[in-house]
Amino acid sequence: MNEFMKKQCPDWANETNLEFDLMIGNDSDSALSCNLLEDITNGNWKVNYFYDFENFYRHDKTNLPVVGVDMAFSKNVRCFDNHVTKQYPYSPYNKVMINPNMFYDISADKNYYKKYPFSTLILVMAYYDIPLPKSDIGKDIILAVDSSFKGHYTSKKHFKDIHTEWLERMGFIGLIDRLNMNPIDYYYNIQKQFGLNEPINITDKGLLSSRIDFEGLQPYLNWKIGLP
Repeated sequence: MNEFMKKQCPDWANETNLEFDLMIGNDSDSALSCNLLEDITNGNWKVNYFYDFENFYRHDKTNLPVVGVDMAFSKNVRCFDNHVTKQYPYSPYNKVMINPNMFYDISADKNYYKKYPFSTLILVMAYYDIPLPKSDIGKDIILAVDSSFKGHYTSKKHFKDIHTEWLERMGFIGLIDRLNMNPIDYYYNIQKQFGLNEPINITDKGLLSSRIDFEGLQPYLNWKIGLP
């Protein structure tokens, strides 16, 4: 991640020695990002909440600060997020959110087409300087999460240029070689193979469940993955 963006990030992101509660969402992007954050912090940050975008669920009652992962909150709740959350340039925003769109003043009505086009997972990897997987399939999985590959294949050059510019900002320009090498259907097949677009649900017994193939993904990623 470039120095400009790192300087915009709130200080809490560096408090990896403190205990935080992570809030996992209902997709692979949130799950893999939570897994990585648990690894980065040696377990100081752990999943304690699940949000399916209709209801909130809690595992244990704690007084720890909460970090939403791949979700936006409008008030002072810590979160990693990749969505455009400002309607207008002058809209109020959550100042403890880590969101690249905030740093470049991206809003829905003004310059939405310039938005950050990648996953929350890539955002977390970029902020903490996590290297890409060594294998090609590992790199391709990173690109397949949350359809981070799609902007490269647009027929409009200026959109492709924006996609490339964001890769440069995040420090992952090497992924361009993978994108140039593969057709778009290759990444759709990866999504299907590993169930990357499958939802995460909560069962009647209060357990998280998904058809995401965490076991199949594990050999290609450098941190322990799975549902809590």
